[in-house]
Amino acid sequence: MRFRSPSYLKKLMLFSILIGTLPVILLGTFAYYNSSRTVQEKVNEGNKQLLQQMQMRVEQTLKTIDNSATQLLQPPAVTRAFDTAITNQDFEMVHELYKGISMIQTYELGIKDVFLFSLNKNWIVTSSGVNEYSSPEFRPQLEAFSRIPGGSFWTSGSEEVPGAYQSIYFVKKYPLNAVNPKGIICVMLSSDVMRELVANQNGKLGSTMILDHAGHVIAHRDRSQLGTSMSNQHYLQPLLETKEALGQYATELDGEEVTITYRKSSYNGWSYVSIASNEQMNEQNKLIGWITLLVCLGILLVTLVLAWFGSKRMYSPIRSIYAALSSIPSAGNEEEANGELQVIGERVDYLIKNQSLIMNELKGQQVQLKEFFMQKLFSGTIHPADFEEKLSLYGLEKLWPTMCVVALQIDSLKDTRFDESNRDLLMFAINNIVGELVLAEMRLVPIVKSDCQVTLIGSVKEGAEFKEHIFTLCDEIQKAIHQYLDIKVSIGISRPFSLLAATQQALHEAMTSLKIRVGLGQESILFIEDVQPQRSNLSMFPQGGEQALFDAIRAGSLDQAELALKHLIGELFQPSAQHKDYQLSLMRLLVDLLKFGQELSIPLDRTAEDEASLIQSLFKLRNVKEMENWFGSMFVQPYLEELENRRESQFRHISEAVIDMIHREFDSELTLEICSSRINYHPHYVSRVFRQETGINFGDYLMQYRIDTAKKWLKESDMKIAEIADRLQYNNSANFIRSFRKMIGMTPGQYREEG
Repeated sequence: MRFRSPSYLKKLMLFSILIGTLPVILLGTFAYYNSSRTVQEKVNEGNKQLLQQMQMRVEQTLKTIDNSATQLLQPPAVTRAFDTAITNQDFEMVHELYKGISMIQTYELGIKDVFLFSLNKNWIVTSSGVNEYSSPEFRPQLEAFSRIPGGSFWTSGSEEVPGAYQSIYFVKKYPLNAVNPKGIICVMLSSDVMRELVANQNGKLGSTMILDHAGHVIAHRDRSQLGTSMSNQHYLQPLLETKEALGQYATELDGEEVTITYRKSSYNGWSYVSIASNEQMNEQNKLIGWITLLVCLGILLVTLVLAWFGSKRMYSPIRSIYAALSSIPSAGNEEEANGELQVIGERVDYLIKNQSLIMNELKGQQVQLKEFFMQKLFSGTIHPADFEEKLSLYGLEKLWPTMCVVALQIDSLKDTRFDESNRDLLMFAINNIVGELVLAEMRLVPIVKSDCQVTLIGSVKEGAEFKEHIFTLCDEIQKAIHQYLDIKVSIGISRPFSLLAATQQALHEAMTSLKIRVGLGQESILFIEDVQPQRSNLSMFPQGGEQALFDAIRAGSLDQAELALKHLIGELFQPSAQHKDYQLSLMRLLVDLLKFGQELSIPLDRTAEDEASLIQSLFKLRNVKEMENWFGSMFVQPYLEELENRRESQFRHISEAVIDMIHREFDSELTLEICSSRINYHPHYVSRVFRQETGINFGDYLMQYRIDTAKKWLKESDMKIAEIADRLQYNNSANFIRSFRKMIGMTPGQYREEG
């Protein structure tokens, strides 16, 4: 059978790869997205913390300035000054104000200037002087600040004053919550200080800035951005529109993905904004992705290798089973079978069904098998030890300590409803009755031997008890047969024995008992020990040796036949045997050899003497050597010569018939089976005979004859090579050319060209 493509191996590999790769792909994808999300969250959280730290540092500075300005407004000298018209001549009061301003204006806080402005008296005092000696150009800005609602606030300036957005101002009115304040204090903070605070975080936060409540930039590392309104920037709209104090969102800026982090101050309403590009984050994610991909590829490679070797190893027993079952037919269509397992399943089903059929047949033939072994046991052709090994077939574990053989024979069919033609059927019925009456554990299988029914019965009882038990059983059998069949039978019983080796002798004793019943009438039950008290010294004829002699003659082996004859004669002349036994054994051997000759259809004239002369010649022999030579020359050698002549004639006839068929039908689909069926012989036998006669097997002879015919056609005709191949039953021209070149040493075309 053509071996199918290993579809199960492919499925097994695909399944193994799927099991190995799917978790890796899922795990790799999950790991990548999880790590990317974790990096994103960590970066975002870091941005939030850094922005919070920046806010805290900025507002710490602002609150310090706020507290300092508040302290400046608390002394009575400052509060009285707002109600006093101050000129350059008021040295003492101006000195007090200078002193307070100098305490606020420190380098650490980055204060650029401090303004005290009286709204009632319209004077300005700064660290540089009073009124026209201070900063008169800043008066409009101060007046603008005074008009802004609120008692205290931070601002980036006013559009009314050019360049005002370059600084940050803290304004506090006095009194703080008055509707009409008397004056204000304005602290000018340099934008450079705020820019430094913002710039310190740019390496970590990306681009950062601070927006006032109106959306103007009040702190940025790019000075050109100061004062720019961000209210119209789309990427800041979520920040400007939300009321949440802090948050984070993703958006796009100039086509680039960015993350906006913001915090809105409850102190002054400013918004602290961080704009971080996602590109750096994406670079980290790409690195994580590549690492994950390489790890997954490595795992996949290992998985593929393991899947290949593992699948091959697991597929090995499937392939072995498939190959082992390849010669078994299947009920289904193999081409439609879906894989090796289905094919194996179909063949196993076939085997199971066949096994069931065989088991049923064996069960049906088990009875015949049991009877067969019983026949061999009673005839002495099976060794007792071999029979004991088959006790399980009879449902026994061991033999009984006491056994005997019971032989039953019909007395007469006269005056019954049966005639002689019914004798075989009656013996079969009697055999069944005995099998029913004698328990299975007390007997072996009953059989019919010649015109007697014979049973080996065993028991644990001994002596008189055993004899009484056997008599009662035989009486029941006799009555049952008379009741059901209305015929009379007599029963002969052998002496008790304990070894199977005595079975043949026991059968002889039981049969002898039946022969003695003639003077005792019908329906007798006779024990051999009653009718023949003295145990006869029966010399057992060596049937095994005789059978070995016959087998050697059939095999045509002179050496084996002479050796078997020598052993047989030696067994006949045992020292313990009597002279009468010798004569009887020799007579039996003579008769058996004559019968054997008749079985082989060997005419009596091959022995050169008639039966009477043979007997006279036999009794004239004086020693064992003469007997061996006489039997060998009178029977063994003539039989062997006759069989050899027949065998040669038969072999010659078979081989000639096959050769004739080959010569006549070489251009047909001729096979050894077809030839054998025509001459009524088995193909195996014909094959062996043909090879022995011709020295070549059937297939080689047929191919040689076809090649010789092809050579003739190539030389004498114009037939094409393809036509010759078709005529000679080749499947295609290539097979014909290959065979021709193998036998001739050249192709058909080359052979034709040489001619």
